[in-house]
Amino acid sequence: MEGKPMVYFKSASTPHAKDALHVSVEKLMEKTNVVEKGDVVAVKLHMGELGNTGYIRPILVRKVVDFIKAKGGIPFLTDTTTLYGGRRGNAVDYLRTAAINGFSIASMGCPVIIADGLRGTDETMMHIDGHDIAVATSIAEADSMVVLSHFKGHGMAGFGGAIKNLGMGCTSKRGKMWQHSASKPEYDAENCILCRKCIEFCPADAITEEEGHILINYERCWGCGACTVLCDQGCFSLPSQWIQKFQKRVAVAAKAALQAVDGRASFMNVLMDITPRCDCCSFAGKPMLEDIGILASRDAVAIDTASYELVCDAAGKDVFHEVHGIYGMVQVEEAEKLGIGTGEYVLESV
Repeated sequence: MEGKPMVYFKSASTPHAKDALHVSVEKLMEKTNVVEKGDVVAVKLHMGELGNTGYIRPILVRKVVDFIKAKGGIPFLTDTTTLYGGRRGNAVDYLRTAAINGFSIASMGCPVIIADGLRGTDETMMHIDGHDIAVATSIAEADSMVVLSHFKGHGMAGFGGAIKNLGMGCTSKRGKMWQHSASKPEYDAENCILCRKCIEFCPADAITEEEGHILINYERCWGCGACTVLCDQGCFSLPSQWIQKFQKRVAVAAKAALQAVDGRASFMNVLMDITPRCDCCSFAGKPMLEDIGILASRDAVAIDTASYELVCDAAGKDVFHEVHGIYGMVQVEEAEKLGIGTGEYVLESV
């Protein structure tokens, strides 16, 4: 691509019916289209944990599906199982949750396929910069991909957008574990009330109690960070140097996911219901600022950079850093170093 990549923007302001966001999806898709006739197209999105209400609205996703079909593509909605369990830890639970949240073959007009299989082990290995990354098989076998990301805060990455959706969302459990293994939590007993929720929830069985003391077995720990969210007393935290290592691994995995589809991907970031935490939580949380709109691009780095800058401009500060104490652009800057895209862009309203 010559020159700076384009990032197309539709404001959340809709004073007339013709300005409706779902109407604008087709315009945004047309600007960034990668679909060729006959393509089997992975529509990658987070369909929300059970109880969460902040995920991308189904009507917007349906418009993407309809556009792909109009171009002669064969779309399927997809995501991968979670490392830490919940109601998306296997394909059966995830499909039930997706249907409750509005994503089914009936509502979307295309199948919903959990890309890493029944238990998160269906994977295709991609060799990237000295690393073997386990990409979910159904994504690796797709001809092209449309990545739909709800731009919001994240307790380990600072924020989640296109890079996070690619890196974490397109990998199997093994791929996720490699990324998370760079971020082991620390435990501070000062406020601990020994409620034992961490012991009961830990998916790796890495947390135990001995004589009234909570212990972490770091050899067993996956680094998923669930304990940092689960603990109401704030006893678990992630050191900044480990968080940055995690963010950089997310960028490597994002590159692997893009390589799996030969770079044939387009991106749409939805800057609405910008919540403090990820859609993996069983609650959404109050949005941190008013809705901004929808962005679309062929460049993952450019769209995440534009999204971050629009949020910071609207808030007058880095709201993600204020909430999590994490500089979320580490993952994006690392992705640029890896050649995924560029942080310089041209913003054009549609």
